Amino acid sequence: MQRRFAGQFDCLTKTGAKYCNQQRFWPLHGEGKPLWEFKEADHRLYCIRIVNKNNIIAVLLNGWVKDKRGKSREEAREIEKAKSLYEEFQREFPGGIQ
Repeated sequence: MQRRFAGQFDCLTKTGAKYCNQQRFWPLHGEGKPLWEFKEADHRLYCIRIVNKNNIIAVLLNGWVKDKRGKSREEAREIEKAKSLYEEFQREFPGGIQ
């Protein structure tokens, strides 16, 4: 997995808070807010993005492999799981990460 997403992580590291690519790293909308999604073919990683000036911290929450048929229920379940993990993160780090 590390090799699969290495290019996106490298771009994020070099570009910082300005990095947003609709095909590879972008914010989820609607029910998915405030999550961000790394995409590589059928693999997905959900995270939260913390911006401090031009520095960025991406806290990976969960990942999954999207079925070729693209079942939306499965995707909704994975987004809910990531949001639940985000809520747990907020309880553990109420002031965020500096």
